[in-house]
Amino acid sequence: MSKEVSVTGMKYRSAKLWEMIMAPACAGNNICMYMCMVYASYAGSEGYGIATAVVGVIITLSRILDAVTDTAIAYVFEKFPTKYGKCRPFLLIGWIIEAVAVYLMYGAGANHFKGVAGLVMFILIYIIYIIGYTVNNVAGSVMASVLTNDPKQRPMFNFVSTIFSYGVPILLSNVVTFNILPKYDNQYNMPMLKEMTLFYIAVSFVCCIVSMIGIARADNDEVWKEASAKVSGKQEKIGLKQMWEVLSKNKDVQRYIVTCATDKFAQTTATQSVIMNLVSGVLIGSYSATQVANNYASAIGLVFAFGGGIIIGKIGAKKGTVWFSWFAIAISVIQLAVCIILGPSGMREIGTTGSWAFLLWVACTVGMTAGRMLLSVAAGTMRADVTDGEEHRSGNFMPSVIAGVYSLFDKGMSSICAMIATAAISLIGYVNTVPQMGDEVTSGVFWMGIGLSFVLPIIGFLCNIFAMKNYTLDVETLAQVQADNQAKRDAVAEQLHQAEA
Repeated sequence: MSKEVSVTGMKYRSAKLWEMIMAPACAGNNICMYMCMVYASYAGSEGYGIATAVVGVIITLSRILDAVTDTAIAYVFEKFPTKYGKCRPFLLIGWIIEAVAVYLMYGAGANHFKGVAGLVMFILIYIIYIIGYTVNNVAGSVMASVLTNDPKQRPMFNFVSTIFSYGVPILLSNVVTFNILPKYDNQYNMPMLKEMTLFYIAVSFVCCIVSMIGIARADNDEVWKEASAKVSGKQEKIGLKQMWEVLSKNKDVQRYIVTCATDKFAQTTATQSVIMNLVSGVLIGSYSATQVANNYASAIGLVFAFGGGIIIGKIGAKKGTVWFSWFAIAISVIQLAVCIILGPSGMREIGTTGSWAFLLWVACTVGMTAGRMLLSVAAGTMRADVTDGEEHRSGNFMPSVIAGVYSLFDKGMSSICAMIATAAISLIGYVNTVPQMGDEVTSGVFWMGIGLSFVLPIIGFLCNIFAMKNYTLDVETLAQVQADNQAKRDAVAEQLHQAEA
């Protein structure tokens, strides 16, 4: 069990430094598997003979199923026996299911099924994947709440998680851009995708094992029973009724959901593989130039994210979300203006390393990456905060239920991202094909690319600000909530001690 430290009379469950570094590796595991399925639209078109727009519809319907399974698996997580922990079994089982699905999608199943058989196979594989992703993700979602309840440590935990979420993709993307893609003439075909995803699976396994080691000390029967004890001293049974009560009665959970779900919806649409390749490959005409920009952005952005994590620890998730949303909006507006000034034919100037357009693009990419990292840190901190708020409201410690309720809406909204992206590129000519480097640049390609890449995220950031307007868990309120929770636990412990005496 993690040690407890006392700060101004308040006892906190504290994590060790190595745990704070290793446990968040689950974020690296998740992002690896997510990146594999970012290219599902390419696999559907190239490997299973499915029209691009139809692939988008399939992914959308599958993600709606994912939203439903999130709640069901969160329920199973709460009921799961704690003798060997909860997080570790779910992490490993989820990884196995995901790995099998990814291998089937890009390896064993590709180019062996066409027509109706290809359609059915693609759907089944994608459903298997989303079940595995959900099982894995529910464990990662509760780690911060299980490992520590120290408000000073939570932002740091989420900062390390952000490092994995952004650092791992950058490392993998460099390997793909400079080592794997050139082998296949810079084309995203099935042999290239198979080699890439096998590499991603291997890296995700390493991240999974590292995370399991990091959470092992806190993921035990003693901690879970203590955390799940109701203020009455009895362990609360969690059911669907409690899940609905959290959603319907906890206003802060509702605002947290709105903040994260709408923001992620906009960002997920903008970062669909077909949209990113539309901008990087078609408009800019250089995967390597945009990758170099992303490298600078991630390295410098992590420095800003570290400082921002310290700031969030002092000002709280509410103010942090508002401040950094305005910052991200400002950067998005600048980047949008640069694209409009350059125009459809001028955006290839960005692909010339060392040009003024390239340097300005790098600066904007640095700012946007830093902004998104900071918002990610704030969102992770907020999830743990609303878990404490729900314990204060109802007396129940239900981190996986909070994660499940959030995911129900998060994935319900983000489920339409793939459909929007594939439908959008269909409108500009990509009906049975997908964007590739060297394609013709048209005005439709230009406006669709920058609209989904910059305008849509601005709308998401504005939703963040709106949702935070009446969010109540600021720094002062959260401190009182945690003190009240601790006082109730201490009272229960004292009653039990007297009863035993």
